[in-house]
Amino acid sequence: MITIYSYDIAKGILERPTVNELHEFLEVESVDLWIDLETPTLEESEILRTVFNFHELAIEDCSQADIEEAKLDDYEDYLFLVMHSFFFNTDTINFDINELDLFFGKNYVVTYHKKPTIGIRQLRKRLEHNIDFMAEGTDEILHAIVDSLVDNYVVSFKHLERTIYRTEAEILSDPTKKTFNDLFKLKIGLINLNRIMAPGEEVMEGLGETENMLIQEENKVYFQDVHDHILKIQGLLQSYSEMVTSTMDTYMSLTTHRMNSVMQGLTVIATIVLIPTLIASIYGMNFTKMPLLESEYGFVIVSSISIMLAGFMLWFFKKKDWF
Repeated sequence: MITIYSYDIAKGILERPTVNELHEFLEVESVDLWIDLETPTLEESEILRTVFNFHELAIEDCSQADIEEAKLDDYEDYLFLVMHSFFFNTDTINFDINELDLFFGKNYVVTYHKKPTIGIRQLRKRLEHNIDFMAEGTDEILHAIVDSLVDNYVVSFKHLERTIYRTEAEILSDPTKKTFNDLFKLKIGLINLNRIMAPGEEVMEGLGETENMLIQEENKVYFQDVHDHILKIQGLLQSYSEMVTSTMDTYMSLTTHRMNSVMQGLTVIATIVLIPTLIASIYGMNFTKMPLLESEYGFVIVSSISIMLAGFMLWFFKKKDWF
């Protein structure tokens, strides 16, 4: 699906041109455009080549199935950015990461994403009531998009944080194999998320310090602000990763402690049973000359000795607090 917004600075009008009208609107200097391609078909994706004539490498990055790491490429006439949105599903412990590719030119911003992106949809909804960021130039459109992405990181991180705390509580109260599997999924998800999003800090730093004239000098400070937010988010990612690692260590320690307790109990039982078993084994041998073998009270005496020795061992282990 292709959604196009155009704002004529001279007339102060927001319009929704069609794809067929795109060439005409691009030639008007007073018009700024935002072209959003959401889950585009192959035919719709062709406008990247036929209308905008973007570099083949940038188009290839858009079409790849694998998720690219965040990056910024300067093609002089336009900038190409790779950013990401993500949603954390608390039920499945799943990180749904969505790549967002952006082309930023003199009078246009093109966004390309294979899945619906919440930040983009929020901006489209916002345009129904307020055209503020469309009226401030293409660099403000770009800032509104990346700022919306970063703001939604915070929302997803709140869900993630609650899940980590809940899992920690389960570990301390009633740890199960499922709890450990959830922790493992969290750990892998955080590592993957950090790998993909970490370069985003360099992307925002590049936009805030770029010498490319596409971004006005007075607007660079806004990208530096987004850069600061991403730094804080990276700190949160590191903190969450350490929390999950610590919780996994706690789980392993508790599991080892429980296993040691079980083994200790089994050892005590085996030791207590060992003495009566040994005495019974000796008297089970085929010898005719053994103490108390033919005595009327032999069975009672031997059984009593076995019970007394077992009781002594039980008392000894209890005194040592071994169980």
